[in-house]
Amino acid sequence: MTDTSRRAFFKTFLSAGAALAVSGAGGQVNRAEAETHGEITGICLYVPSLGKASDFVELMNKNARGDWTVHPLTGTLTDYYFKTRSLYQDAKDQGKANTFVGVVDPASFAIVHEAIVDCSGCFHYITYEDRNRVTFSVQL
Repeated sequence: MTDTSRRAFFKTFLSAGAALAVSGAGGQVNRAEAETHGEITGICLYVPSLGKASDFVELMNKNARGDWTVHPLTGTLTDYYFKTRSLYQDAKDQGKANTFVGVVDPASFAIVHEAIVDCSGCFHYITYEDRNRVTFSVQL
């Protein structure tokens, strides 16, 4: 069962973050960037054409403090599939993360969805922010 308070929390901060731009400048959030280390060890997928990753990461650190790793989806749709599948498997099997979220376009989301479902994963929520932006949270 989905914890509705957790779902509402992520829906709120991802909705706010989706309004920000994401760029290829986003790499990995290091420990020094998080003011306070919380319980969250998160992975965030994004499509570089949606704006600036650094703004989105800053918003996540303010609203959901913890250690966030940001991964841009680049290359072909096949690359998206294998990168998502690898990140999800590592997070699930090796405990590398306890939170897996993303901000992508609908075409990329179709690939991300398949990669996660193929690994027996399921979603906390999927929100279509507008016709060009999908936010999601995956159960780990």
